[in-house]
Amino acid sequence: MDILAIKDYLHNFRGTVLNEDIPTHLKSLKAIEVSQNNQSAAKEIWCIEQVYKVIRGYLSAFRNLQEKKHFDAWLAFDRTDIELSFLRKHLDFQDNNFHLPFYDKMIFQYQKLFPYQYFMSREMIVKRASCSICGATVSLRRPCGHRIGEIYNGEQCGRIIQDAEFLAIAIVTNPFDKYTVLFPQGMEYNYSMLDTLLTQISGPYDDWNLDFLKERKKEFIGVGRNQLCPCNSGKKYKMCCHGTDNELFDHHRITVQTSTPRNNIPMFSVHTWK
Repeated sequence: MDILAIKDYLHNFRGTVLNEDIPTHLKSLKAIEVSQNNQSAAKEIWCIEQVYKVIRGYLSAFRNLQEKKHFDAWLAFDRTDIELSFLRKHLDFQDNNFHLPFYDKMIFQYQKLFPYQYFMSREMIVKRASCSICGATVSLRRPCGHRIGEIYNGEQCGRIIQDAEFLAIAIVTNPFDKYTVLFPQGMEYNYSMLDTLLTQISGPYDDWNLDFLKERKKEFIGVGRNQLCPCNSGKKYKMCCHGTDNELFDHHRITVQTSTPRNNIPMFSVHTWK
């Protein structure tokens, strides 16, 4: 396959299993361009390699959801999101033929339906690192000339950590490394939002929208201002939770954009834990 055939294939792909020979073809094509010092063509092939990784990762995540391997799906979505972030700097998502805005949107929405709330975040000092392109040991005072994130000879520049000192681990709610999920002993996460969604769609390319709304908790509906507050504080409702976020809950409204008839699922409450 030449580069045009591969690009056309990835543009039109809407299946569940990718052609596994494409990475090998791309590697060979890139080697030719690098041998001729054609940096722009080698960079374009790197971008196509990234597109392939994004599609492959997205499909892997969806398969794991179907098999109820929820944490594996979470890891695949996170890795795919990282691959997208690498690509964003080098390819205009709004002006390309690979439907990247769709993958970007779907990954974000799927991640929002997971019950994970707390993560670990590492604190460390990098003592020694080298450039992935030239292998030189680098620091702020001794750069090698290659910029992190740029593409050289069809490869992305990064830093290889060779020595580091771990200082501490913190518990956070929105880390960069989203794979560091906390699993408290004796407790099991509730994945019912994800499982319910999969009963309403037929495949990974069904489009659906996620809206974030605020709804009043049922115990606060119809309560008079001068009645006791349902939170059992002993105060009047108007002096307690009335008009505050305490009487509201987050409502995730899902609208499936498909021509296939589906049953209408009424609103239901979902706790983080089973």
